[in-house]
Amino acid sequence: MNNNQNKSLEFTLAGNLGNMIGQQALQVAHLQVALKEKNEEVKQKDNLIAELKHQIESLQKRGGVDDKRQISTKHQQN
Repeated sequence: MNNNQNKSLEFTLAGNLGNMIGQQALQVAHLQVALKEKNEEVKQKDNLIAELKHQIESLQKRGGVDDKRQISTKHQQN
């Protein structure tokens, strides 16, 4: 190969490598956004779980809910 062909090949390879790096960077950015969204969903669900646990505890203190009685009653009905 002559010098011009070598330079052309170098530029082609450099361009291809640059494109691949750019695509990977874009993919990483998309994954970071998706991870942030999923983490927010988990946080919201954790907050909901905590609130529901608090409500259950409040009901149990008032005598409104007894998990053991409900479970045994459900099994007897089935």
